[in-house]
Amino acid sequence: MKKKIIGAILSTVLTVTMATPAFAEIIWTQDELPAGYTTNEWENKNFFLNAGTAIKKDSYTYYLKDLHGNFIKNAEIAGGSKTDGNGIIVDAKGRVCSYGSEQNAIDYTISQPYESPSWHQDSEKSQNANGISNYWYGTGTGSLYLSHWSWLMVSPDGKKDGLKYAYCFNEYGYLYTNTITPDGYMVNELGQLMIDGKVKTIDPKTNPGNKWYGYADFPIGALGYDYDSCGRAAQLWGTPNPFF
Repeated sequence: MKKKIIGAILSTVLTVTMATPAFAEIIWTQDELPAGYTTNEWENKNFFLNAGTAIKKDSYTYYLKDLHGNFIKNAEIAGGSKTDGNGIIVDAKGRVCSYGSEQNAIDYTISQPYESPSWHQDSEKSQNANGISNYWYGTGTGSLYLSHWSWLMVSPDGKKDGLKYAYCFNEYGYLYTNTITPDGYMVNELGQLMIDGKVKTIDPKTNPGNKWYGYADFPIGALGYDYDSCGRAAQLWGTPNPFF
């Protein structure tokens, strides 16, 4: 539960039909990295994962990493956050995300005024560049979701119908649209998960999902979209680099 709490602190519809297994294999390999990616710098001994971030245990400092565990340095994150030359996250208000301990991080979060998260669009970016849109979801401190799947009840165009839809965000917090996500799932022009060519929805009133985990938010590589896959996703949560 604490990890979920901390994690929160931080054209044309595709018509191709594909049978998507509960856990599709991730399609990126080390020799097919996107432009700008480097060799793996990850060390699990001194860090643990929290969705798109890596937290250094002794100082409870938040770092940003890509899907292969490399630290992302001197980068701009959706919503105005950024990383410094060491890959440490600095939020949109200029606060360095280093707390000393997990309890300090919780206390800091509790002390901040609540701001309801919502969809935002970055007008300086393309609406879709190689499957990455200019939509992000978060608050005044930046995007809430980095390298992350999330089930949300409002779509990027503001529509609500009482159902939940799964959206996937890249390591910089931007929504994947009209593409195949890194873990092998299809999303439409609104970024909504499609299973067997159809948009996947969850009715929270009649289908709460796995009795222990519901349909929760999980890292890329650990999507849960039915009872069984949600339980499996929960098992992957928090394990060392579950993506690759």
